[in-house]
Amino acid sequence: MAKIKNINAIKDIHLDIGGTFDYIDANLPEKYSRETLALLPLHKKVDPAYIRIVKKYRIKNEAIINALYRVAQWNELQKDKS
Repeated sequence: MAKIKNINAIKDIHLDIGGTFDYIDANLPEKYSRETLALLPLHKKVDPAYIRIVKKYRIKNEAIINALYRVAQWNELQKDKS
């Protein structure tokens, strides 16, 4: 994965949390934990299993949702290029 800087949090995705998770489910690659973990700030690092739990049970954890959303966006861009 290319180097994606974890800049400001994406504010709009937390307004429609159901739509956000639908987008993440539709565009997230099969293996996403490592990329998501790389995008998390140092003080928010967690176990990769917890990232999968947040995605599966749609737990509201803003840092992880932001990272999942960015990985999904990156994967969608890669699909569009090919």
